[in-house]
Amino acid sequence: MRGTARNPLFIVFTVFLVALMYSPLRALIAYAMDTKNSHASQILLIPFITATLIYLNRKKIFRTVDYSFVPGMLLMILGVGLLFAGTTIGANLIKGDYLALMTSAIVVLWLGGFLFFYGPAAFTTAIFPLLFLVFFIPIPSVILDPTIDFLRRGSADMAFIMLRLTGMPIFRDGFFFQLPTLTIEIAKECSGIRSSISIVISSLLAGHLFLRSWWRRGILVIIAVPVLLFKNAVRISALSYLAVYYDPEWLKGELHHEGGFLFFALGLLVLYPVLKILIRIDDSSRAEPD
Repeated sequence: MRGTARNPLFIVFTVFLVALMYSPLRALIAYAMDTKNSHASQILLIPFITATLIYLNRKKIFRTVDYSFVPGMLLMILGVGLLFAGTTIGANLIKGDYLALMTSAIVVLWLGGFLFFYGPAAFTTAIFPLLFLVFFIPIPSVILDPTIDFLRRGSADMAFIMLRLTGMPIFRDGFFFQLPTLTIEIAKECSGIRSSISIVISSLLAGHLFLRSWWRRGILVIIAVPVLLFKNAVRISALSYLAVYYDPEWLKGELHHEGGFLFFALGLLVLYPVLKILIRIDDSSRAEPD
């Protein structure tokens, strides 16, 4: 096969894969667009982000390309195994877990195709945008449920401290807060899973685009965890304070149900100085003589 046929062949492979997996892909799109699945709202953006990252770095990624038959086929065989599991075991799973299995198969098959047509050098150079496709996969319940519980518990702990600092009388019983005029529950919906995923994705992208070293990128992501708990706690404590001292309807208003973007922006605002400091450290290490 000639090198000039590489791109058309890979496009044909991709189109064939999409056609073959049309039914689960259609179900995935519907799942991501359902507002009840707040943990899946990022899914539709991920392929476009991956494509953009590959395009921006295309000269470096495709500088050395070659067909890689055996590694590519092995990865695609793994994808076929996941596909088989999805069509058999997946039938007994809840919808999110079934789609996680089927989407994993799609991603692994496509990665196998990329490796097959472009080789290990291109695959290694493009490893970040390629692995970024993991966010295209719905979070399976075995990971999602403990994550929501962690966010819920951590946000409740931090919100309790914040409300105590305001001087408000408060009694806590697990996820229930007894306030002067009402009792609130820190429900699963208060975990802020949608904006939390967005902050993690944003920190990963910022680290990839602006930082050179893996350990500085890791620090940014690690710091993002308490930041997302902080922004959740601010939302809970602010709404609780407003409901007690001004109007209980604050707990039913737009800030409660539609204010996620505002507090997501708060999280980014808190992360920004951290990113600036890490960039300065990065620049300083780059300027040091060998």
